[in-house]
Amino acid sequence: MTIESKTDLTRELAARLSAIADVELRRREPLARHTSFGIGGPADLLAIPLSPDALSRAITVAAGLGVDPVFLGNGTNMIVRDGGVRGLVIRMAGGLGEIVVDETRAMVEAGASLAAVCFQCAQRGLSGLEFAAGIPGTLGGALIMNAGAYGGEVGEVTEWVDVVTREGEIRRLQRDELAFGYRRSALRDGGLAVLRAGLRLATGDAAQIHCKLCDTIAERCAKQPVCSPSAGSIFKRPNGDYAGRLLEEAGAKGMRVGRAAVSSKHANFVVNLGGATAADVIRLIDHARDLVYEKFGVVLEPEVCFIGEDA
Repeated sequence: MTIESKTDLTRELAARLSAIADVELRRREPLARHTSFGIGGPADLLAIPLSPDALSRAITVAAGLGVDPVFLGNGTNMIVRDGGVRGLVIRMAGGLGEIVVDETRAMVEAGASLAAVCFQCAQRGLSGLEFAAGIPGTLGGALIMNAGAYGGEVGEVTEWVDVVTREGEIRRLQRDELAFGYRRSALRDGGLAVLRAGLRLATGDAAQIHCKLCDTIAERCAKQPVCSPSAGSIFKRPNGDYAGRLLEEAGAKGMRVGRAAVSSKHANFVVNLGGATAADVIRLIDHARDLVYEKFGVVLEPEVCFIGEDA
């Protein structure tokens, strides 16, 4: 496809998306504004659907023009390359954030922050999400990667997930169809948009649950560079060991490339010192992984997702 035809396609897509009610559309939007790392080039088009119907219609419009959208939550586990993303990015956070809690269940839209889900459930005396306190990002992103910490995972409390297909249809997937595993699920590469999920929780004492949430957050703050721009843990935990330990033993802690640095607090975090580029971060990640392989013969697998083009 020529540059001129790509431009025409983008214009046509923008015109059709603009005609959808409850869709906020931005052109050439810097994705650095929408990632926890604070890096990343622009999206040709960024759409923020404000209702389930708007999401469904936006996906249908894109599919009709042969465009596969990139879905973005809060951008907390993602590195956007410096050239940005061609085509369409659909940002779930900011519009689809409804949380409905009843006696033992919660129905949560994909754009809701995981922190808000944890605390609203705690207020209602529902237990099961204490492990997730302090995990940034949206529920949708947490479901896609089966986010977890301190022995718990989101998949363990998930009953069902509603997804939107490329045809704009809403399908309900039950837990046994989601193939939850360590930092993965069937949602990750299925080409489906997560719309909402049903969570099954246990009843408990609201004050005690709230205290556990606070304890988890305090532990996270003590061990991780939560006040610095980052994308969370860079590498998955290797079998029988910890990526942070291997990286520290290999000498990666404190290492820098440009304005990106391996955190001096936790070696499995890369932080933006201010003005880092995605190229800086990726070079640093590659170098740190090489150090671990050279010293231990272990190939670390990235936990973060990479999208977009190089500058």
